[in-house]
Amino acid sequence: MKSMSSRALLDNANLKYSRQREGLLDVLKEQKTPITIDQLDELVRAKKLSINLSTIYRILEAFLKHDMIEKTFNITMQSYVIELKHSHHRHYLICLDCQKMIPIQQCPMHDIVEHIEKEQNFHVSAHQLEIYGYCSDCIKNH
Repeated sequence: MKSMSSRALLDNANLKYSRQREGLLDVLKEQKTPITIDQLDELVRAKKLSINLSTIYRILEAFLKHDMIEKTFNITMQSYVIELKHSHHRHYLICLDCQKMIPIQQCPMHDIVEHIEKEQNFHVSAHQLEIYGYCSDCIKNH
C-alpha cells in the first residue's frame, strides 16, 4: 500500500478525497514503524498541514473502518500506535529503554496459528506479537 499514491489509496478504500486525508496518508506513508497519535499530530504540525487533533481522530477512525491502517496498543508507551496497513502484517521487537520498534521480517506465528486452528477447531482472524527487550544501542549505553 505504501507505493500507491495517497489519492489512489483513498479511491481503493472508497473514501472521498480531501486534502487532510491525503496529508495524513502522506505522513503515515513516510513512517517505518507505528507511531502514536500525538507523534502523528506533531508531524502534521511540523509539515504545516492545517489539521486539528479532533479531525486527525475522525480521519483515523475512517481509515480504520476502511481497513487502511492498523491500530495496536504499545505496552511500553502505554498508548495506541498506528501504521499504514501493509500487504502483509508485521510484528515488532520493542526496546524497553528507548521504545524503538524494530520490525520482524517474517511472521513467527504462522505455524502456531495453523496448529491452533487445527487442534482447537478455531478460526484465527488476527493476531499480534510484540517481543520486549533491549536494542543494541541501549545495551551498549548500559
